[in-house]
Amino acid sequence: MSTNKPGIEHLVSPELEDIFNKTVYLLPFSPLLLAWLNVKGMLFNTRRYLNALKVAFKSAKPGVKGFIYQIFYFQESLLLARHLRQHAVQHIHNHFGDSSGTITMLASLQTGIDYSITIHGPHIFFEPLVWALGLKLKYAKFIACISHYCRSQVMLFSESQDWHKLKVVHCGIDFNHYQAIQAPSDKTSDTPVKLIYVGRLAHEKGVSVLIRSLIKLKQEGVAYELTLVGDGPERRELEKLVASQGLQANIIFHGYADQNTVRQKLLASDIFVLPSFAEGVPVSFMEAMASGVPVVGTNVGGVSELIEHGVTGLVVPPADEASLKLAINRYINDPDLRQQVRLAARMSVEKHFNLDTELLKLSKHISEVI
Repeated sequence: MSTNKPGIEHLVSPELEDIFNKTVYLLPFSPLLLAWLNVKGMLFNTRRYLNALKVAFKSAKPGVKGFIYQIFYFQESLLLARHLRQHAVQHIHNHFGDSSGTITMLASLQTGIDYSITIHGPHIFFEPLVWALGLKLKYAKFIACISHYCRSQVMLFSESQDWHKLKVVHCGIDFNHYQAIQAPSDKTSDTPVKLIYVGRLAHEKGVSVLIRSLIKLKQEGVAYELTLVGDGPERRELEKLVASQGLQANIIFHGYADQNTVRQKLLASDIFVLPSFAEGVPVSFMEAMASGVPVVGTNVGGVSELIEHGVTGLVVPPADEASLKLAINRYINDPDLRQQVRLAARMSVEKHFNLDTELLKLSKHISEVI
């Protein structure tokens, strides 16, 4: 279930179209239906209706705009509450802690149906008080955190008596899509090393830092090709930076790709780089590690819970062009390290970030509270 239908521009693969067609959406709604739900709540569910309204205003962002948004969230929660009652739902789990998490909390307060939320980060931790993480944990049966770092951030903005409800449940990948790692093909010294980045082209991903480190790498005579898989608001500026340095032949903007294409791109790559300023525990790292591609990441968020430096990958300080360049060069000049990392990373991610295992964890937590 989702609040809004995505724009048609987001339906870029058959997988997403299938999900779109199977999802139930709260909006658009009938104004008459919404008016009746408010009257019905006031008359026949007065205590819960007023309590939910009180919490709605208590968890509103500061200012007039925040107040207005919260009124909308409350109205949407009435629609969700109606759906939960109609389908005799016993428990609702929400996968985001921002606005949809607010709607879930308010619908739970109106119906008495328990809820839980998965918190990912990093964006919600940019405004933790705005998104009322403490209140959401207070009223939830539990909150699933994708890393210990994530758990610690929720603890910062919640009451200690509620911390026992914080459970670590990792994101994971389906290993049915990732075959056993094959032996690497021999590369000659004059063959360009193939780098890959998979993610949004957005400021917090630090792609400009990666490009600047590669400018210096080219000046040192290193032959490489970087493929940027993904799209986003920073693409135009990044394209200007690449053009200004004459790197169009070295850095390729692939744009959005579906999962099958991403997997094929990974298998054709030598090094995966994600130079983010903020992260949760990136699934793109897991996919690269499962594919046998040595990874370079930054020491932010929960990245170090996934990558052990020098064992399952390389971790550098964020926004440090020199360290990023050295890490890439280290892989290029040390084929034995690349092979050791490939094997260790695959074993580690298969053991600790297996989708089947993590789904069982989440299912167990939900079963315990129903």
